[in-house]
Amino acid sequence: MDKNQVKNKKLTEKYRSEFPVSGNAVYLDHAGVAPVSLRVRSAVDSFLAEASERAFMNYEHWMKRVDEVRALSAELIGADSEEVAFIKNTSHGISIVSSGLDWREGDNVIVFEKDFPSNIYPWLDLARMGVEVKFVPLRDGRIFLEDIEKVIDSRTRIVSMSSVQSLNGFMIDLKGLGGLCAARGVFLFVDAIQSLGVVPMDVKEYNIDFLAADGHKWLLAPEGTGIFYCRKDLAKSLRPSLIGSKSVENDAEFEKIDLVLKDNALRFEEGSFNVIGIYALGASLDLLAEAGIERIRDIVHGLGDSIIREAENRGFDVKTPRDRKERAGIISFSGNFDPALLRERLRDADIMVNYRGGALRVAPHFYNTEEEILMLFEAVDGILPSL
Repeated sequence: MDKNQVKNKKLTEKYRSEFPVSGNAVYLDHAGVAPVSLRVRSAVDSFLAEASERAFMNYEHWMKRVDEVRALSAELIGADSEEVAFIKNTSHGISIVSSGLDWREGDNVIVFEKDFPSNIYPWLDLARMGVEVKFVPLRDGRIFLEDIEKVIDSRTRIVSMSSVQSLNGFMIDLKGLGGLCAARGVFLFVDAIQSLGVVPMDVKEYNIDFLAADGHKWLLAPEGTGIFYCRKDLAKSLRPSLIGSKSVENDAEFEKIDLVLKDNALRFEEGSFNVIGIYALGASLDLLAEAGIERIRDIVHGLGDSIIREAENRGFDVKTPRDRKERAGIISFSGNFDPALLRERLRDADIMVNYRGGALRVAPHFYNTEEEILMLFEAVDGILPSL
């Protein structure tokens, strides 16, 4: 074991006790819904105590924390605080853009043909306005930039792609994609829910115009709170579909009615905040920043290497690219078994994985261990003869 592996093992050991689920199950489904840490639970408990004992008297303190979490979110993706809005889920963020752009009949949008539905339905809905959706195929388990470039034309307004595909774990070259879109004068929307929290992100370096991610996967926060990024100079051209008292410049002047929208991402926060959700998200962002996203990525990549090795040793067909540059935390593999049935039998053994696209999907985080990967495959070995 080299020095880096020793450091990573110590980091895992340091934070493993933060996740009580590790004492009850082998939890390897962070691409689905992740468990939350003790510090997230503590943050929620503290907020509820304040809300019950002090109520509105602590409002200024709550809003200070909201600002702090906004800054943490911006730092996570390389943005400015005023470019980040809190949303309820990734679909919410995608819909802000799909409903807010000034579409013209004949425009088109480019998406991956097998992306998660939340990154397809909002764009398909634009057919009522004469907007076409163009689909890019999966080839050799990958989405190739040249395939995207082939379908871009003079009427393409936006390319909307997931940073990591939930289907097989393929991670697209965001820097290359951002450069392509910028060169062709096309907006780039990134659904980052399968990478934020496990892979470093820099919206400026990658020329990303819009980004959205809920907190309940790799960010290790509860469902219902996420972040939306809108490039500073684009906010004013994106019309909010929901407008409320917090959308306007004079949002604290309740008796003054003046419909002048904020000129940044905060125009998309129309009303009262989900403060308890933001507290939870903030606690998780604190933990991830403390551990270090690059270290987290190294640990998760190492666990992915082990999954690939064990799967190949058993003759399974690994669907995820082996190259670390083309994957994040998801590893998928298939074989002579029903992945849905195998998942259920593994759950009976307190091993949590999932399945997508006819393959078993394994998604460990940085508090998981090599021993748990071996436990997974030992369980598979014991189950398969009975399926």
